[in-house]
Amino acid sequence: MKTKIRNIISIGFCMFGTLVGAGFASGKEIWAYFAQWGNISFLNIFLTAVLFFFCSLLFFSFGKRFQITTVQKSNLVLYKKFSFLSEIVLVIANVLVLSSMFAGADSLFFSVFPNFPYRIASVFSAIISILVVCFGFAGVTKTNGVIVPLLLTCIGVIFVYKMCDETLVFHIIKSTKTQAGFGLLYAVLFVCSNMFFSGFIFSKMGTNHTKKELILGGILGSSLLLLSLVSITYLLLLCPESASYDMPIVFLGASLSKPFGFFVLFVVWLGLLSTAFALLFTITNWLKEYVKSTFVCSLISSLLALLLSGIGFSSFVTIVYPMMGVLGLFCVIATIVACFKNHKKLKQK
Repeated sequence: MKTKIRNIISIGFCMFGTLVGAGFASGKEIWAYFAQWGNISFLNIFLTAVLFFFCSLLFFSFGKRFQITTVQKSNLVLYKKFSFLSEIVLVIANVLVLSSMFAGADSLFFSVFPNFPYRIASVFSAIISILVVCFGFAGVTKTNGVIVPLLLTCIGVIFVYKMCDETLVFHIIKSTKTQAGFGLLYAVLFVCSNMFFSGFIFSKMGTNHTKKELILGGILGSSLLLLSLVSITYLLLLCPESASYDMPIVFLGASLSKPFGFFVLFVVWLGLLSTAFALLFTITNWLKEYVKSTFVCSLISSLLALLLSGIGFSSFVTIVYPMMGVLGLFCVIATIVACFKNHKKLKQK
């Protein structure tokens, strides 16, 4: 029984940790996808959590049905003769998002320490990511078990503190705008973009756990997503001036006290790393089919991502992330088709 509970928590935390990233943990991505649309965001967030839950179950089921252990096998099942092309697209996309994590690390520390040595944060983040990936899939899942509770605690403390300010709470009800259409579209893109680069991790989780554990873990992960999205969106709407910063959550944390602001900075950086681990693991898993050393594969991938991270964090969030959503939509549709065909074959037998 203890093992099952531990597995459920591990699944839920890994689900949440893989999509936290620099944009999510900092609040920048949440402003772009949700908060900017006003009060309707809360309905969109609920729909996002529901969609995330069912997409997670889809990829869990896909992994279990086809025993997905490598990126190559996943793409071969989904895209058949176009599998190698899809692998290239997936790897390029993962490298770009990994670059955004490293760019986010630089932006994070520079926002608080303007004289922080140039690119040191991204280089240090890359080194830690390489070390974690060298421990394999267990390294990715176990680190999320530490990072996710810290991040949720930070969000909760800021949320409770701001909620005590009745003037702000009244202000949000009166002043926020409502734009339904774009908000719903962005909610779908948010889920699909995350499933695109987390799909392999979720599929691999599906091979390691029972159906019951995956369902309960999916509920936990989706609930954590719902609570954190609602909390951060509410905070951004309470303090819209924070959206002008690259790292809104760090700004909000610092508004409570300077020491707590430093703590939030550190935790957001850990949240950024949790996604970097998953991305680097996926890229390394693909590259290992051609270069056998895990360390060499992760080193090559990290160096490439570091080179691209010079593009800048805000550019990634506003331009690259929505593009990933379109690719993710194709990936989700292809996975639905593959699972449906497999189910149909099993019924015929």
